[in-house]
Amino acid sequence: MLPQVKVGVGCFVVRRVAGATQFLLGERHGGLSPGLWGLPGGHLEFGEQWSECAQRETHEECGVNIADWRHVATTNDIFENSHYVTVFMKAEFDAERMRVKLAEPHKCKQWIWVSWEELCRRQSTLRNACTSKTSDLASVEFSPFHSLQSLQTLYANKYPPWLQ
Repeated sequence: MLPQVKVGVGCFVVRRVAGATQFLLGERHGGLSPGLWGLPGGHLEFGEQWSECAQRETHEECGVNIADWRHVATTNDIFENSHYVTVFMKAEFDAERMRVKLAEPHKCKQWIWVSWEELCRRQSTLRNACTSKTSDLASVEFSPFHSLQSLQTLYANKYPPWLQ
């Protein structure tokens, strides 16, 4: 039997601070990828809408309830031992009424806010780390950051217009 294609949802949680756009990133803790950074996100469950998955995952991982999600990009990533379609969703973070917390401390060490440039810098670090471990990482756990590589290649690390 052929391996199944899996669907992941990567969540761009965005906030505006003094006119600058920042993105929420988490540092992984434990598993096969400790110390690597990733967007909130996870696997789409049977019968679930993309926006429902984004809402569920950000609540489970970050302790925030964000209901207004929109689709911004999709990637089709084929690795040595797995195949993922990743749906990227975006939502605005309301700093006046929301607080990010470590809702899954066994999976995530910390959450931080970064610029697009910093996100790309951390992504470059992940790409280097994955070069030697791609088959291990890709076959075991979903990371929206793996699929983000496809988006960065397409936009040459420039700020994608759909994130505005």
